[in-house]
Amino acid sequence: MTKKPKLFNKEYQKQWSITHKYKHIHTGEHCTFEAYIAEYLIIRWVEAFNMEKPSYKFWTKGDRYHKPFMKNMKAAQGLAKKFDEATIFAAIRSDHFKKIYHIGLNAKSPRGWKYNPVALEAVKQYDKEHKDFLKLCDKASKQESISVDNKELDKRKTQSYNKKKTSINKLRNL
Repeated sequence: MTKKPKLFNKEYQKQWSITHKYKHIHTGEHCTFEAYIAEYLIIRWVEAFNMEKPSYKFWTKGDRYHKPFMKNMKAAQGLAKKFDEATIFAAIRSDHFKKIYHIGLNAKSPRGWKYNPVALEAVKQYDKEHKDFLKLCDKASKQESISVDNKELDKRKTQSYNKKKTSINKLRNL
């Protein structure tokens, strides 16, 4: 009988940090953004094609899904240098990635993987659409602020409480 790896066997897996702010879907251990994206893509791929479910800590060496996990993780590291994390994650969950299950593919290059060109294009397209949407929102908010500035605003009349000769004000002055 083989020993199962211990849960939370490293100190950094127990605590949240800036680099390990996500949690593995399978184990609940803290992990990096790249590992979380790779795990999410592998699980989605396995569920879509009704393949054998991944084992506990399937990203460890020797597991069936180790190589696809590593390729996705390396590609996610490269994408994280080009785009921010929120954009990548939102693109993967959007309709652009509906039938894309890997962002890293096999290659005969020295590094052993390459970007999936369809996935890379999907992230670029999502990023472009998202930036265009933000520009439209900025223009609309600027137009609204201009229309508000043109109106004459009424000043509120303030009342001074110190001028009244009440017993509370007399006590305050003591």
